Amino acid sequence: MPRTQYDDCWLRYDRVSEDQRESYRRRLKHAYVAEESPECSAVRDELREAIPGLLGEDVHLWQHRPETVDGFLAIGTPGDMEVIKESIPDGAVDDLDDDGYLIRSVEYEGQDCLVVTSGADQGLVYGTFHLLRLLNMGEAIDEIDVREEPAYANRVINHWDCPFRRTVERGYAGESIFDFDRLPDLRDRYEDYARLLASLGINGVVLNNVNTEYYPRGSTNEASQAFDGWRLLESRRLEDLTSLASVFRRYGIQIYLSVNFGAPKRIGDLDTFDPLDEDVREWWRQKADEIYDLIPDFGGFLVKADSEGQDGPYNYDRDHVEGANALAQALEPHGGRVWWRAFVYGSHEDRAIQAYDTFEPLDGDFAENVTVQVKNGPIDFQPREPVSTLFGAMPETDLGLELQITGEYTGQGVHATSHLPMWKEILEFDTHADREGSRVQDFFRGDGEGVVGVTSIGEDRTWTGHYLMQSNLYAFGRLIWDPDLDAETITDEWITQTFGADEEVIDTIREILLDSWEACVDYETGGLGLIHMMHNGQEYLENHYDPAPEEWPGYHCASEEGIGYDRTSTGSGYAQQFREPVASRFEDVETCPEKYLLFFHHLPWDHELEDGTTVIQRLYDNFYDGVEEAERLRDLWLSLEGKIDDRRFEHVATRFDEQVHQAEKWRDVITGYFYDFAEIEDEQGRVP
Repeated sequence: MPRTQYDDCWLRYDRVSEDQRESYRRRLKHAYVAEESPECSAVRDELREAIPGLLGEDVHLWQHRPETVDGFLAIGTPGDMEVIKESIPDGAVDDLDDDGYLIRSVEYEGQDCLVVTSGADQGLVYGTFHLLRLLNMGEAIDEIDVREEPAYANRVINHWDCPFRRTVERGYAGESIFDFDRLPDLRDRYEDYARLLASLGINGVVLNNVNTEYYPRGSTNEASQAFDGWRLLESRRLEDLTSLASVFRRYGIQIYLSVNFGAPKRIGDLDTFDPLDEDVREWWRQKADEIYDLIPDFGGFLVKADSEGQDGPYNYDRDHVEGANALAQALEPHGGRVWWRAFVYGSHEDRAIQAYDTFEPLDGDFAENVTVQVKNGPIDFQPREPVSTLFGAMPETDLGLELQITGEYTGQGVHATSHLPMWKEILEFDTHADREGSRVQDFFRGDGEGVVGVTSIGEDRTWTGHYLMQSNLYAFGRLIWDPDLDAETITDEWITQTFGADEEVIDTIREILLDSWEACVDYETGGLGLIHMMHNGQEYLENHYDPAPEEWPGYHCASEEGIGYDRTSTGSGYAQQFREPVASRFEDVETCPEKYLLFFHHLPWDHELEDGTTVIQRLYDNFYDGVEEAERLRDLWLSLEGKIDDRRFEHVATRFDEQVHQAEKWRDVITGYFYDFAEIEDEQGRVP
């Protein structure tokens, strides 16, 4: 597909208003950019792309300081150019980390100058994109003074792409953008994708699925194998990856690989993958040496082990520390890191408690270059669930927070469901782990820690399968750069850069996005903390799109007596994994927040809530309210006809029709299912 057929997302660079153009022209028409690194080359290319769109005229790129113009843009480190060294105070750049940057309006020898500087070349990339974001939004730059550093050292995208089938597990935007069989040949789309990630401050990308091996149910035929990402560790495949690494390197982004823990046996010549076997450890050392000879800035490995059929240290009665540290010792000489997923379940009746029981006792035993990657909640990216109890429970271990950008349980690229309000709720949750005010977002600020997102990207022209769902990728990047940014600010940034500065458009789309998550929670779950009521399908690759509460009775525990899962001290005990006073708040049915009530408590259908409404009536009301809200959001979008280009307007309108239809389906199936148990009429006579 030609590059022109892909959407530009938020990098549209539309013409700025006449009010700003003269100010911008004086400081942007001429640019003096350092030239020594791949990152600076990417900066120059982005200016060539952006400035003509913003100003309506080409940028003049100088190889030295321009002396005969009224003003110019200077981008480089203090060591690159005298103008920056003399105009930025001593020490101002030295205090920044490598990804941080300064943007300042200064006067230099009578010229109006705009300076973007950093102590490292990747900081220049992020600083340039920050400046272009401000320009795209029409912000004044005459007296600009910006100092930025990311909250988290590691800001990583996880692809669940299956390399040699070009399928994407939980992907709803077409096939994988990566054509591994054609590497080392490159596509324009790889660079466009790197640009999108760099504009958000992303600095790492895992290229392939954490499920590196899977046989469809009932099949033992290797030809039918759906996931074969383990093959990327083969020598010929590693050589192919060098070209892809070079594209991302220009934008300050490291590549990582998901690896199969059984690789020493699968692609090596060993008959074991026991992590304590010295031949196995030597195999990993040699494989790491081979990778770093080809890709010196390789980020490391992501590992899903002993979970959902993946090989792991349990095959040899070893624990997760022994497994993770075996790989870590191979990567350590090269500065590489192991991201070891904590998504394990199967040995406990309640999935929620297993990650804590498995990993908390291992705190302090993992190697320094191991990060334990923890999903935001204890189950599986549900529309709403409490936060993982591991946050704050492993102070001696580097932790990573795993969020899901793709909409596996929130409409799968068909429903307009913003994840930003959900992520804000997660990040701002007070765990009381150290003291009052120990928010989730505070636990990932070490050098080996960070936040990762399971991506929504695919080959579809929209990138995400839905024009409005580009907002989730944008929001993820902005939020993990600065988790204190509010949802309205991030949302308005995305809308303005994507749809323009019309205030009615901004206000309307903001309302749609910020109200969409609660609507989804209501029409899919009833809003009281219920989870996992969707159709699972006959194959692992089938999605979770349709309602089917009868398939997952162990999660909602509906019966004639009541509904909800007892996770208090009289049940599975999950509530007790939290620190006080959180544990007591969840333990007590009178103080448990209503939004989590049935996650922690099994209650009679006629149990009265604080306002006197019964549990079953609140469920009825919430399901119906969710559908009404979906209809309202659709009407809001339709009100923008004529203010949005036809392609995007019709695309989103069609998906809203499907969203409303699907919301009605979830409402009708689940309320009918609950009624069959409760045999209590809806007070408003709506439930069949």
